[in-house]
Formats: sequence, C-alpha cells, structure tokens
Amino acid sequence: MITLLTLLKTEYLKRKKSYWTPVWVIAGIVGGALLIGLIASLVNTTDIQVNLMDFSFDYEDMQEGMRVGAFGSMILVLFVFWIAMLVNAPSSLSKEKQLGCDLFYRCQSVNIWLSTLAKYIMHVYASIILVIGVGIIYVFIVAVVSSLTMGGFYLGSSMLGLLMSIVIYLKVCLVFGSLFFLFSSIFKNNGLLKGLIFLGLIDGVFFLIEQLFRNTVDMPSVYKFLGSLLGNVNMEDAPRLGEMIWDVKFLVAFLFAGACYVGATLIYKKQTTEA
Repeated sequence: MITLLTLLKTEYLKRKKSYWTPVWVIAGIVGGALLIGLIASLVNTTDIQVNLMDFSFDYEDMQEGMRVGAFGSMILVLFVFWIAMLVNAPSSLSKEKQLGCDLFYRCQSVNIWLSTLAKYIMHVYASIILVIGVGIIYVFIVAVVSSLTMGGFYLGSSMLGLLMSIVIYLKVCLVFGSLFFLFSSIFKNNGLLKGLIFLGLIDGVFFLIEQLFRNTVDMPSVYKFLGSLLGNVNMEDAPRLGEMIWDVKFLVAFLFAGACYVGATLIYKKQTTEA
C-alpha cells in the first residue's frame, strides 16, 4: 500500500500542472460570467443582456428544475476535465518511451502491475477529486444565483444534480479513459489519434461487410457500443441518481475498464524496450 501511494504521488508530481489547469480554466470562466452579471446588475439597464447561463425553468416543482439544471450546467465543468483526461490518459504508458526513460522505470524493484495501476488511477480517475471540489463550489454559486433570480435557495437539489454529473464523469472515465489508457500501451505517440483511426477502420470494415451482404447481416458499431455504456445523458429529462447507478450498463462499463487495464498492462509488459 505504501508503495502504491508513493507511485501515485510520483505520477502527480510528474504532471501536477496538467491536473490543475482545468481548475484555473473553470475558475476563469465562472469568474468572468459572475463579473459580467455583477456589472449588468450594477448598471441596471436593459441594454445589457447576460445570456451565458439561463437559470429560469418552466417546472412546477422548482427543486426538480434545480436538480436537472445543476446536472446540465455541470457539463461545462466536466467538459474541461474531459479535455484534460484526453491529454493524460492516451500518453500514460507511452510518455516514458517518448522521453527515453522507459528502461529506467522497468528496472525498478516494483511490480509492473502496481506501476501501471498507479498510472491508470492517476491519469484516468484522479481528476474526479478535483471535479467534486470544483463542483461543490460551482453548484453553491448556482444555488445562490437561483435564490436571487427565482426566489429559492435549492442547495440540496443542486447537490443532487452534482452527484448525477459525477456519475456521468465516472462513466466517461471508465469507458473512454480506460480505452485511451489501452491505446497508450499500443502506440508510442499520438495514441488518441491513432486509436480513434483504428476504431474508425474497424467500423468501416463492419460497414463494408453489411454492404457486401446487402444489409442482411447486422454488424456491431464500435462507437455506438461505447456510447451506450454511458447510459442516459439527456439533460432535459435527466434520470434519477438511483437509475444511473443501478444500471446494468454501469456494471458492463466496469468490466470493460478492467479488460482495458489488464490488456494495456500485458501489452506494456511484453513490449521490448530500446536501451
């Protein structure tokens, strides 16, 4: 356990800047939006229209509206962290190869499964901690703004929306983060681009097979399968938190993530390293 914690800390220090960049980006966006809203309220003129985020809902139950509203508006926060994950995960195992220090890490007296586990956790899931911290501040601001615009301080409903968005983020990490981690073991560089092209080629082959058999054979779609593992992400009619967690697709996503991690480690273990 101590060894794993040391490896996690090492991975954090190696990419500390990339973990915190999304936080500063979101802080800048939210701070800018609040500043514009404050200036508009101080000027108190109809000439200034602030349409960055609409906090008005046509729901009879305003608490339900805040739940769905917080869930939907959190997508902005999640999107920034998704971009950061796209940077970290596809280079998890290939970064050392690019830097020429792969041989050094392989020579350490650490089990390779433990080493890849530390990379997998930090590069795919560690940002969830920051998402939770930023999300709590964000939904609190949403609740305060709603109290000023709708006359109700619906913090509990906003927090429920936050939990729903965290579940969605976890699913994206499980599915796409794990897949990108697998790509990082296969490709030495540009793992994301090459991996997506590879999946596109597979989909193209499936499409040609269907055309050859005049659509009498139904071939699976890789991208549709990956998207289906995320479940319902409709912001207008968001599902309940329980429905999102107790979903068989969530279990399949966990199994898919485990398969990607095992596959990535086995490939990384078998690869030869140039001295």
